[in-house]
Order: sequence, then C-alpha cells, then structure tokens
Amino acid sequence: MTASSHHLATPTQVPGWIAVDWGTSNLRVWALDDRANILAETQSPLGMNAIAGDEKLSFEGVLISLIDAWLPSDAHAVPVVICGMAGARQGWLEAPYCDVPARPSDLAQGAVQPNVRDPRISVSILPGLCQRDDADVMRGEETQLVGFMDAHPGFAGWVCLPGTHSKWARVSNGEISGFRTYMSGEVFALLSQNSILRHSVKEGWDDGAFADAVRAAKVQPASFLHSLFTVRARALVARDGAAVAPGGAVLSGTVIGAEIADVLGLLQPGEEIALIGAGKLASLYQAALGVHGHKATPMDGTAITLAGLTQAYHTLKTASERI
Repeated sequence: MTASSHHLATPTQVPGWIAVDWGTSNLRVWALDDRANILAETQSPLGMNAIAGDEKLSFEGVLISLIDAWLPSDAHAVPVVICGMAGARQGWLEAPYCDVPARPSDLAQGAVQPNVRDPRISVSILPGLCQRDDADVMRGEETQLVGFMDAHPGFAGWVCLPGTHSKWARVSNGEISGFRTYMSGEVFALLSQNSILRHSVKEGWDDGAFADAVRAAKVQPASFLHSLFTVRARALVARDGAAVAPGGAVLSGTVIGAEIADVLGLLQPGEEIALIGAGKLASLYQAALGVHGHKATPMDGTAITLAGLTQAYHTLKTASERI
C-alpha cells in the first residue's frame, strides 16, 4: 500500500473498496482504490458502545451516514472490509474468534457477511483472535499484526501494541503463535485516580525515576504490590526540603516495568521486539524497553491497520473470484 493520504470528506472517484476500523469508542473509515491509495477518510465517535446503547442507531445506518457520498448511484456494490468490535457479540454480527496459531489467510477466511439493506455495499467483518490455553482474546489488534507481518515477513519475536489493555503477540514464520494481554493502562488509571496513590500522582515527570522503577520491576518482580505503596510512602517520609521523585513517573515505571519484565522472561534467543503505536504511551514503552537494552521504534498504527485491512481485502477478493 502507499503512504499517500488525502484528508477529504468526499473522494473524486468511486472507491474500489472501503476500509473500516470499528472500535469500542469510535470508528475510522477510509475510501481506497484497488492499489490502496487513500481517496478520502472520515471518523466518528459512534463506536460499538454508543450503538449498542442506543436503540435508534444501527451499524449499517451509522456506516451509510458516513460513506453515503462516496457510493455510486447505481446498484454496484462497493466492498467494505471491517475490523474491530463490529464483529463482537454485541456488535453488528459476531465473527467467531480464530484460534492461534493463525496465519493472515485464516483471519480473512473467518470473515462474516451481515445482511445489508443498501445494495451499494457488501460488507465483510473480520474475526478476532483467541487463545484457549492461557485464555486470552483480541479484536482489532490482529489486523495490525497482519499489516506488520506483511511489511516485515522475516520478523521473529514479540510485537507490542500499547493501550489500556496492552497486547503482546509472538510472531514468526508468517503466523501469530500466541499472545498476552496486560491491563497496565487500566491499572494505572485506577490507581492514579481511585486509590490512595492519587494523592501522590501530580504534575511533573522525571525520566530517571521512571527508568529506575522500570529497572526495579525486573530485578524484584515479586515486590510489585509493595513497590506500589512506596509511591505514596516516599512523600510521607521525606525530610523537609528533600526532593521526591514525581509519583506519576514512579507509578508508570512500576506498572509498565512489571509488564515488560514478564515479556522479557519469555523472550527466546534471537527474538526481536517491535512496537506499534504513537504518542506519549508508545514513547514510554520505547523508553522502558531501552532501559533493558532493547531498541524498538514506534511504528504508525494507522498505516499498519490499513495494510492489514488491505491484505484481507485482496484475500477476500481472490476468494470471491474463484466462486
């Protein structure tokens, strides 16, 4: 796929297909030609939760409201490929999870096609991934993994996707062999907003304090719960005038550090680590990995999502042409 992107509400030509990343809180939509050049794009806050909680909204109605101007006036059906929560049990139509180990073709072949009223679109919703042993699930991130694998076919190791619930997936030989979810983002939010630690998590940041906390989390992994309380205790026992490391940096380093320490314990000789994401959170993971000597440059998640959707589109198109 190309990197070119035109931020237009209406494309200058009828799209060859439409890509959709339908999340829990919002959705992003792109009109593309058959070479995956972006013709137009838009987004909406009407994610799965908003639609599921409003009887007046439907997935098809929300989608058509966003792409109506993109569609042809005749009955030609434009393919729409969707990843994410539209395939959840509470979504548009449930797309059953695909078991690991899984290849990109397995995910595309697991797509479901909901009945649509508008003859101008044909919709395919991609499945998520599930892991039976060490139970785990993901929806949406698997499409980013497919896009990453397409761009890095020789990669062998763990791919990190930071978030409220961070995902780490083991990729090698063209397949996703397993993955782990960490509730680090949610735990940080709960502790910093609803626990006694909220009194110590204020403005200010210290890269050194963050790095020290990351390092300590690996050296003493069993001390996680104790380390959390020291975020509060340090301020209480500090002598007058003594500098105290910002609690937010220590708490963040402790939580992210515990996550990374666990993954590093699973890393096999010769395996690499890749990082998909952007912004402050991705930079924190990059810094935390750097503490342990691992270089991982954050990659643009949007471009990788589109690459994954593009691969699914071409697989589905090839399959339909064989019928």
